[in-house]
Amino acid sequence: MKILIFGATGRTGRHLVSQAAAIGWSVHAAGRNADLLQDLPGAAEISVVDLADPDRVADVVQRAAPDAIIATVGGALQDGRLVDEFGNNAIADAAVSGGVRRLVQISSLACGDSRAFASERIIAAIGPVLEAKTRAEDHLRRLDLDWTIIRPGGLTEGEPTGSGALYDDPRVHGMIARADLAALVLQTVAAAATHRLTLSTVDRTTLPAEPADLREFVVPPRV
Repeated sequence: MKILIFGATGRTGRHLVSQAAAIGWSVHAAGRNADLLQDLPGAAEISVVDLADPDRVADVVQRAAPDAIIATVGGALQDGRLVDEFGNNAIADAAVSGGVRRLVQISSLACGDSRAFASERIIAAIGPVLEAKTRAEDHLRRLDLDWTIIRPGGLTEGEPTGSGALYDDPRVHGMIARADLAALVLQTVAAAATHRLTLSTVDRTTLPAEPADLREFVVPPRV
């Protein structure tokens, strides 16, 4: 498996790169900072890319020729535009033009249909970011790709707990370590059962007592 990771030098991206390399996958890491990319353990190939330049994004996809793409990008430019929207859209469009069908996009809880179950505090804190990510989700769903959207809860640092879980349910609340999120994302990459699904993910030990009928989504093992 060869994967192309956009946002590879970010706090989640670094876990994705190291974990993918550890299971024997070839990783092409893409990001904005050349120095951070050069020092990224586990990357077989690297590309410096500005997500504000769709042509450059498309060129990276063409040259990398991956089996799958993972997008874990976000942030704002000086002009106020959010990478959460235009960066994700550029990646998705590049997948289409580059003939790469598999794309996993990391979004966030409180986007789309999960917004109705989010706290007022999180909406007040990062409402514009959540709206941008929602628009990126909608854009991706309109494309003829084998996409999966993963919405993590609050992200924490530190060692993995091994308690990360996926849910095909927008009502989920909770936290998850970035290392556990990365492991779940990699599980979904090669799982056809997750194509065209939007999955929530949290550490199951942080779930509230309600709703009591939540059921985990189990990714079939690779064969």
